[in-house]
Amino acid sequence: MKAMFTLTCLVMLVFSGAVTAKTVDEFVAEAERHQTEGDLTKAVALLEEALAIYPDDATVHAYLGLYRGTQAGQAYQAGNQTEAGSFLMESFELLDKAVSLDPDHPRARLYRGLMGVNVPPVFGKLNAAIDDLKHLVQLHEADPANVPVDMVINAYELMGRGYAQINEYQDAIAAWEKVVELSPGTESANAAEANIAELTDKAKAAAAETKVGPGEVPALVDKGKAHIEAGEFAEAEKLLRKAVEADPENADAHKQLAIAMMMPLEGGEIYDKRIHEDTDWATNIAFGIMNHLDKAVELAPDDMEARSLNGIMAVNFPFFLGKLDQGIEYLQMALDSDLPDNTRAEAAYWLGFAYQKKGMSHWIEIVNNYPEEEAARMVLDGMRPRISRFDPAKHPRPILAIDFVIAFHDELPPQTAIWVETPDGEFVRTLYVSGFSGHAKEVQIVLPVWASTSKFADADAVTGASIDTGEHIYTWDLKDGSGNPVEPGKYVVKVEVHHWPSMKYQMVEGEIEIGDRETRVVVQEGDFIPYLMVIYLP
Repeated sequence: MKAMFTLTCLVMLVFSGAVTAKTVDEFVAEAERHQTEGDLTKAVALLEEALAIYPDDATVHAYLGLYRGTQAGQAYQAGNQTEAGSFLMESFELLDKAVSLDPDHPRARLYRGLMGVNVPPVFGKLNAAIDDLKHLVQLHEADPANVPVDMVINAYELMGRGYAQINEYQDAIAAWEKVVELSPGTESANAAEANIAELTDKAKAAAAETKVGPGEVPALVDKGKAHIEAGEFAEAEKLLRKAVEADPENADAHKQLAIAMMMPLEGGEIYDKRIHEDTDWATNIAFGIMNHLDKAVELAPDDMEARSLNGIMAVNFPFFLGKLDQGIEYLQMALDSDLPDNTRAEAAYWLGFAYQKKGMSHWIEIVNNYPEEEAARMVLDGMRPRISRFDPAKHPRPILAIDFVIAFHDELPPQTAIWVETPDGEFVRTLYVSGFSGHAKEVQIVLPVWASTSKFADADAVTGASIDTGEHIYTWDLKDGSGNPVEPGKYVVKVEVHHWPSMKYQMVEGEIEIGDRETRVVVQEGDFIPYLMVIYLP
């Protein structure tokens, strides 16, 4: 009898729990209410609770992904780049999961499309976003009752913005025309009409500027090649752009234009002062080069030279272009072809580089996904380079030397700053800052402590190409930013490093006294700058 009573109680408890648990729709409705009222934190907390109860529900993943993206935008506006990046990565992980759980989920497609159109081009989400929005439209056409027309209007509006970003004028205009057709007289339609007018003027201006007939294209391409051979890349790019506009189906014009665009980048730092006006300009160059190389291969699939060039650039450009696997495929094709030995040898080299890069990406995933496991420690130990020491005999005195190690290898070289300040936080001088941070300055801060302390006072004088994994030695001649000798006393040397896209961050500092005696301090902490030695030699 007692056993029966216990079993009955258990059944009642289970039944009671099932009755009182909120449904997905109830969770989402309450979260939407909090979000509308401006309490995004509460909305996210509710959806996280829902995710724990319904871990395989696409709707929960889609809404939480959208709200994480909103949090990323808020963090970015507040100047917290690290938090914004973390939220953004989680947002896309949630949205990707939503689509994998239900590929035909309308909101999952819409929200991932919305995020992909709105994030900076550096994330490489735009093409996939347009595909998501197209898929949503197809879902509506197949089952209008399941996909409301307002979602379709939103999709077309976003699609127009996406196409406009990559200068696909006609596709953008067609998308916005659908907005006007589906919602005549609304604010959305009025905005779409204004966009159409602006884009139509741009398209006409571009067409008028070209003034080149298709028959003139071969001669233009030949002239472009001659300018490339002469090292006159800007002039070559100008002519080859006209050739591509006049004949978009000319494979050689696309290939030569890509060459003209990429040649100025060879052996140099891609970042310069232009990123202060447009932080996406370098990214857009990379996407532009790959777009023309992809078009060249599409138009002339048997041109192994074009495939080899495409593969080389695909594996060299940053991860966010999403071209690594394509680069491996094309380089293997070039290696197996009858191209000259020197070209095939080059393809073999870059193929090895690509596999090395792919392996490093897997290592980074281990550190991000399993930070407390032994495997993560093995990765960090494997990344850490051998350490040599500062050699005083190679440097004139008096001098202060900063010897440190960057031990983490990410998809891109990190942003790094090295500077000196007083113990009470008064800025003295920057000794080095990475290219992006030094040129972008306040428009995109990823080294917050250096930015706040230096206020970019001497960034132009010390900005250099980004440094990567390994030991680095910098010296200070004991002068401030104005060139005046500093007074004897205590000073603090700081090194700040921010990795991307993993968002790994560390800052280390060492206080040292400048006077009559040789002094040194060694700091060994953390995994990303595990070693810092500061030496003063009078």
